[in-house]
Amino acid sequence: MLLDAISYLNSILLGAMLFFVIIVSPTVFTALSSDQASKFLRLIFPRLFLFGLALSLITALGYNISGQYIEMFLALFASFLFFLNRNILTPLINYHRDKEIEGDIKSKNYFKLLHLLSVSFFVINLFILVFFLLNNTFNFV
Repeated sequence: MLLDAISYLNSILLGAMLFFVIIVSPTVFTALSSDQASKFLRLIFPRLFLFGLALSLITALGYNISGQYIEMFLALFASFLFFLNRNILTPLINYHRDKEIEGDIKSKNYFKLLHLLSVSFFVINLFILVFFLLNNTFNFV
């Protein structure tokens, strides 16, 4: 029963992340001006990362209660990546993007590097969630 609830939470988080990547982001850039898109994304990204942090912490607790410690550590790792993305990378990305717009060449490179790191964390979390769902079905671990 608890593992089913955990699986549902993982499915919800994976669906939210995929919806954001496939639907929201491309739509924002086609429907809004660059300035409006930037403002919107600066509001929604921290909320998405907070949502991911909360759900992955809840699933880590559920895995701990169920005695599935490998999954618990993976969920804690995913939580850590969401935390880093929300609290460290996103403010730095926004800062360097603003500096890049002002003409700072170094900030352009920092922005690209930090954005790549943020996307990498996001993709790692996607893979962790897919692993959870496949493991729930096929019992790899």
